[in-house]
Amino acid sequence: MKRILSLILAAVLAFTFCVPVFAKSKKCRCSMTPVVYIVGFGDAIYKDLDTDEPVSVFPPEGDAIAKAVPDLLVAVGSLLTGNNDGFGKFASKAVNIMLGSLACNADGTAPENTGIDPMGKLTDTHKMPAFAPEDGMDEGYYKFRYDWRLSPIDNAKLLREYISDVKAITGHSEIVLAAHSQGNTILTSYLQLYGSKGIEKVICLSPAYQGLSLIGSLFKKEVSISHKGDALEEYLKGIMGFESAQSQLIVSVVSLINSYGIVDFALNYLQKVLDDELDRVFDECLIDIFGTMPGLWAFVPPEDYEAAKTAMFGGDKKYDDIIKKTDYYYKKVQTKTTDILKKAKANGTDIVIAAGYNISTIPVTPAQATHGDYLIDTENMTLGATCSTITGDLGINYKQAEKSCGHNHISPENTIDASTGAFPEYTWFFSGNGHNDFGEEYCEFIEWAIRYKGQPTVRSSKQYPQFMAESEGKINPATGKSAVDERCDEEIIITSAFALIKESVFG
Repeated sequence: MKRILSLILAAVLAFTFCVPVFAKSKKCRCSMTPVVYIVGFGDAIYKDLDTDEPVSVFPPEGDAIAKAVPDLLVAVGSLLTGNNDGFGKFASKAVNIMLGSLACNADGTAPENTGIDPMGKLTDTHKMPAFAPEDGMDEGYYKFRYDWRLSPIDNAKLLREYISDVKAITGHSEIVLAAHSQGNTILTSYLQLYGSKGIEKVICLSPAYQGLSLIGSLFKKEVSISHKGDALEEYLKGIMGFESAQSQLIVSVVSLINSYGIVDFALNYLQKVLDDELDRVFDECLIDIFGTMPGLWAFVPPEDYEAAKTAMFGGDKKYDDIIKKTDYYYKKVQTKTTDILKKAKANGTDIVIAAGYNISTIPVTPAQATHGDYLIDTENMTLGATCSTITGDLGINYKQAEKSCGHNHISPENTIDASTGAFPEYTWFFSGNGHNDFGEEYCEFIEWAIRYKGQPTVRSSKQYPQFMAESEGKINPATGKSAVDERCDEEIIITSAFALIKESVFG
C-alpha cells in the first residue's frame, strides 16, 4: 500500500513540475490571427525623456513657436518687400528655433534622451483597433510605434522583438503584418533581414517603400513652383473635395483668381525667392535637421537617391556614417522591394497592396503632376503601375502592356494600367482616397483582406474590384469619371463662388 501511495505521490509531483512547461508552450486554437500594425510617419517626438515632463519637439510646443514668431514676422515682411536675403536669414532662424531639437546626430542616430514617448510594450496604447468599422473590433490588433527619424533597418530590429512578444502573449505562431505609409519601409526591411517565416499575410496601405517624388525633389534642391497655378488648383480639388461649403469656397476662390493669372504671378515670384535663397536655407538649417534623419532618406525615390546625396552632403566626410545607413537601405531594401515581396510570396506569405489615385501629388516638382493620394505617387505605391498625368489619360489607342494573365487591369477612366505593377492581381486602387483617409468602408475592405482565407485577388469579391472610388467614407466600383469630376462641375463651382463669399462675409 505504501508503495502504491509513493507512486501516486511521485506522479502528482511530476505533473506539478510539468504544469509550468505546459502553460508556457500553450498554443491558441482560435482562428483570429493577430495583426501587428506598423503606423505611418508622424508620431510625436520628445526630448528630456529622462525627466518627469518630456518636451515635445515634434510637433513643437507653444513656447518654441512663440519664440519663433518674431523671426517669422520679419521673414514674411522681407518676402513682401522683396528683401530675399532677409527672408532667407530669418526664415532659417525660425525653423531652427521651432525644429532644431528634432535633428539627429550626424551619424543618423537619435540624440540621447530623445524619441517617442516611452511606454511598456503591448500596453493599452499599443493594443488597438487598427481598423475598426464595428465597435469592439479590437481583439488581436497590436500597434507598433517607432521613432520615424531613424533607419527603417534599426526600426525593423525593434519590430522583430515586438512581434516575438505578440506571439508569446497570444499563443500564435503566425501574425498578419499590416503597415501604412512609412511603416512599409520597416515592413520590407523586416522581410529583408528576417524573412517571412511566421508572417501569414502582409497588408501594404499607401506604401512609401519606393519613396515620394516630393521628397526626391526637395532633397535634390529642385523645387519648381513657377507656372503651377493649374496644378495647384487641381491639387486643392483633390485633397479638399466639395463636401462642405468651406471647401467649395476655398477651391472656388483659387479657381477664380487662377483664371486671371494671379496664382501663377504669385508662384513665379516665390520661385525667384527660392532660387535666390534655397541653398542658404538648406545649409543653415534643413540639412542638419532633416538631412540627418535616415527615416526621411527612405522617402527619396531610387532614381533620385545619388543626386540627392550630392545635393545635400556634397562629399562632406562629416556625414559618412549616415550615408552608410542610407546606402544599406537603398541597396538592400528599397531597390530590392519587388524581389523581397516576391520571395515572401513564394514562401507562402499572402500580399495585399492598396493605393490611392486620381488625386494630384503636391505640385512642387519639375515634372508634370501625376496620380497619387496627395502625398505618394501611385506608380511608387504599386511598384510600377503605368499612370497618366493627373489631367490626362493613357490615350485612345492605349493597349494594356501585360496581357499574359488574361485579365483587364486598366482603370475605367483609362488613367491607370495596373498590369505593369509588380503584383497586378493583388493590388487595389481607390480613386479619391487621400493618404490618411480611413473611412468606414475602406476599413471594412482592409478587414476583409486581413481575414480572407488565403490569397485574395482583385477578382475574389464583386464588392471589391481592382478599381474603386471613395466619397464621404463610402467606396463603390470606379466609373469612367475622376473623383473630382464626380464631385463637382467646375463652371457651377466658379459661378457659386461669389454666393459663397457673400454668405461667409455677410451671413
